[in-house]
Amino acid sequence: PPDEEWMALAGTMTFAVMPESPRTKKVSPLVSASTNKELMIHYPFDPFQSLKLGKETVDPEDVKKTQLLLDKAMKQIPNAKGLNNHRSYKATKNQPMMRAFMAQLKPTGLYFLDSKVSEKSVAYAEAHAAGIPAASNTIFLDTAELHTQAFCVKMLRQAVSHARKRGSAIAIGHHYFRSTFDCLKEEMPKYEKEGVEFVRGSALAR
Repeated sequence: PPDEEWMALAGTMTFAVMPESPRTKKVSPLVSASTNKELMIHYPFDPFQSLKLGKETVDPEDVKKTQLLLDKAMKQIPNAKGLNNHRSYKATKNQPMMRAFMAQLKPTGLYFLDSKVSEKSVAYAEAHAAGIPAASNTIFLDTAELHTQAFCVKMLRQAVSHARKRGSAIAIGHHYFRSTFDCLKEEMPKYEKEGVEFVRGSALAR
């Protein structure tokens, strides 16, 4: 769905925008101009950056690379309130890298959302240890293999159930699936009528 269609949805959402993408300059101002949408940086580690990811200590070259991309992202997406990881299955499990990156992230004032692409991710723990407001993904609304509207409806129902039991939940979906768009367009108003409150990512970062 075109970005303009996403912006037109009535529900409160947080949009994660990739640095170095041709769409970044166009999308970022649209999100920032919305009254109920929030902007965050969708930051990639592996496989998009070539990182050594040493097990015991972080490689100085890795630190330079992640700092360079973070600096670029801050300039390209100046109104971002937070940052989450795009993919980065290996990096988010690597404690030296995550510890070094959180030291880079803290001065920006951004909150951190662990997309939790791996159950072994240490990203949230390292953000918390660094004193950065942080949150962790609860559920994905779609996957590369399974992204029907029915699947999204099922996953959103699970997220709502989790929130009702524990107070809150974070659900991540992908903008390029029409099925996810249709799911949210139809289901969010229904849940709002039932008393479910949809909030920006920053509201859940602690």
